[in-house]
Amino acid sequence: MPDHNKYLPRSLPAVKYLYCPKCKELRVKPWYSLRERCSRCLGDVTAIEIPRGPLTYVVYALAAVAVALAYLSTQTGDRLYIYAALVFTVAMGAVQFKELMRGERYARAKIKVTKSDLPQMRKKGWR
Repeated sequence: MPDHNKYLPRSLPAVKYLYCPKCKELRVKPWYSLRERCSRCLGDVTAIEIPRGPLTYVVYALAAVAVALAYLSTQTGDRLYIYAALVFTVAMGAVQFKELMRGERYARAKIKVTKSDLPQMRKKGWR
């Protein structure tokens, strides 16, 4: 009997940021992207894996609660559940944004910037 578990991920995929030294751009790697290439110049990039923080799991919990509330709304016909689901979805978006900003700060700290690249990086908003 074949082992189908070898095709399943062992854990949730980690968020990665891709840094292109040619474009001097830092971007979140799309979940659907198979190769680690720059989306602008198609050159090689440096992949920076972001460790999960506690807010990552808060986002998962908020999403689960929002889905459960939406399900309850369809079962009971009570609009209060759908409004509560909307509130949890907005809260999830806010927490996710904060988590993405934490990941970007972490990725920027990991990038090695040479003195010749510094003026160009500051133009793009880097410190």
